[in-house]
Amino acid sequence: MEHGGDIYGNKNIELDFSVNLSPIGPPREVVQEIRSISGDGLQKLIMSYPDPAYRELRGALARKLEIPEEWIVCGNGASELLMAAAQAVRPGRAMIPVPTYQGYERVLEAAGAGIFFYELTREQGFALTGEFMESAEGIRRLAEIGAGTDLESEAMLFLCNPNNPSGKCIEPALLKEIAQYCKANRIFLVVDECYLELLEDAWSRTMRHSLAENPYLVIVGAFTKTYAMPGIRLGYLLTSNSELRGKVRLRQPEWSISMTAQRAGIAALGAADYLSEARKAVQAEREYVCTELRELGMDVMEGEAPFVMFRSEKELYEPLKERGILIRRCDGIRGVRGGSEGRYYYRIGLRSHEDNRRLMKEISTLLR
Repeated sequence: MEHGGDIYGNKNIELDFSVNLSPIGPPREVVQEIRSISGDGLQKLIMSYPDPAYRELRGALARKLEIPEEWIVCGNGASELLMAAAQAVRPGRAMIPVPTYQGYERVLEAAGAGIFFYELTREQGFALTGEFMESAEGIRRLAEIGAGTDLESEAMLFLCNPNNPSGKCIEPALLKEIAQYCKANRIFLVVDECYLELLEDAWSRTMRHSLAENPYLVIVGAFTKTYAMPGIRLGYLLTSNSELRGKVRLRQPEWSISMTAQRAGIAALGAADYLSEARKAVQAEREYVCTELRELGMDVMEGEAPFVMFRSEKELYEPLKERGILIRRCDGIRGVRGGSEGRYYYRIGLRSHEDNRRLMKEISTLLR
């Protein structure tokens, strides 16, 4: 499975657009916190076990998200928590609308689930629409096993909001309808909100407001994307279901979050103006990049996320890599029918305006 960010296997990369992070970089508070660890403090950090209950971090996160502390499970990135959730439920059958993040398929395969794929169409911009509720190929395929009484035999549905790689958000009314259907049919709904906090209307789109009433709802988020700190490895899972939380924790190492990650997370949550600045940058740079790509003749997917998916009639990956720029190929993602002449799909993460301008200039040069 190919991921973005492979600067280790691709040498001489100056600009990495293959990853999706906050375009303004990590908060100053996080950088200052890491730099402050020196002398006796550094030795203490190295020689001390981290708090396995991450009490201070959990409290800060609960205040930020406005939810009870006990609903939070933190982990070594969202990927660990997705794996732990799938192992905790061990669904007999699961569904993934595609194209989407490939990690869902991996964790469900590891859990032994039978996986059904619901294909999103290019004609609808790879967006999840009301047809998902109406079609016999949609969510109803899961309902027949969603009525089991044993937690271990339940069904599972994974949704990414906004979706990766298309950047499309699910309409709030539709998402709430899906969540209610899942609750009624005992289907565990995992909503990946790793990119959501970088959207201007995040508060109106998050499913956190539905956690209290829905024990089958699970939300996953990550400091990786929101605060541009993938090297730290810190994510969180939210659910009001105490039984599920317990099962997830049993499938994690006892010390899943390092002291460095806990301190960095607390510092990030204390960065007062960071999210508003990041959201403004996402909106401005997305508009700029989309406009430039259209002027270059690209077929651009309309979305809201801190990345842009587009189709090119010319192969761009290798030529850009030769120029020290890495972008994400989407042709290998399930549900994206590309890779042939005139149908090359790519995703680029938004960076600083200067970096984005350089990328547009390089693409323009390649198209001449």
